[in-house]
Amino acid sequence: MRDLIEFRAAMMDTVFAHCRAEGFVELDTPEITLGTGACEEVPTVFRIDFLGRTQFLRQTAQLDLEVAVVRWGLPRVITRGRSFRAEPRIDGRHLCEFPLVEAEARDWTLGDLVAHEQRLVRAVIEAALEHPALPAGRAELLRRDLNSFHVIPYADAIRLLGREWGDDLKAADEAALTERFGIVSVTRYPREIKFFNMLDTRDNGAATVECCDLLLPLAGETFGSSAREYDPGILRDKLYSSRMYRQLVDAGGDPQVFDPYLALFDHGPVQRAGYGLGFDRLIQYLWGTEDVTAVIPFPVTARYGTLEFAMAS
Repeated sequence: MRDLIEFRAAMMDTVFAHCRAEGFVELDTPEITLGTGACEEVPTVFRIDFLGRTQFLRQTAQLDLEVAVVRWGLPRVITRGRSFRAEPRIDGRHLCEFPLVEAEARDWTLGDLVAHEQRLVRAVIEAALEHPALPAGRAELLRRDLNSFHVIPYADAIRLLGREWGDDLKAADEAALTERFGIVSVTRYPREIKFFNMLDTRDNGAATVECCDLLLPLAGETFGSSAREYDPGILRDKLYSSRMYRQLVDAGGDPQVFDPYLALFDHGPVQRAGYGLGFDRLIQYLWGTEDVTAVIPFPVTARYGTLEFAMAS
């Protein structure tokens, strides 16, 4: 366990050193939110009722990072925190709490995101190859993966998988793609299955959004990212018509909670893009395990509506 802990620390240091070298500034963001940080998977939020007000444990800091980029003028920002999800099941892929690294950059496109994520993964793989705790047998596979970066659109992915348009990719689909390609970035998913503020692709009637899921062997989706919608009218329409917004209000969230965020764009559009990196899945891939819980020193699991803490052996 000591080797794993030291390895995790070294890989986190590598992530932030690489991002600092690319101009990202680290900042802290709230972990208790009125709603804008609980908007990724509303049915899985941990709810806090305090002083007559409904609040939530954070699932994402994305909108806070956008404030830093749009209102405060920071060109590139990054944060590390916890993402809390009351998952209906805890298994080799799903956790109720995990470290999430999130970043946002002004003036970036989808292409900028894909290139940055690939550079970051390469930097981490190279650091892992130099670390003495890397498990035996992993070095050869990681060196192979250094030359296996691929980018395919969602439309091609579902054709290869025999799936239909609008299907979200499941764990088995991601495994099939990584078995075929190695490390692969799947881009431009259908608009209707992605978050409201992802940028509509302008050249295909907004059928897709400018997003990317970077898939790693063993771990599957490890980065989720997108360029953000910059047209204020489109942004408002997508928010208020989204299933996420209806779910948030039904869960007791304030229906005006997004007003300050929307107000950021009253004075004109701002092009920006960002990502979330599931750090445990990155370690799972590097360490070479089928089960993400095998790389967590102190796993927390949710069972039967209660929290159960168990120290790993």
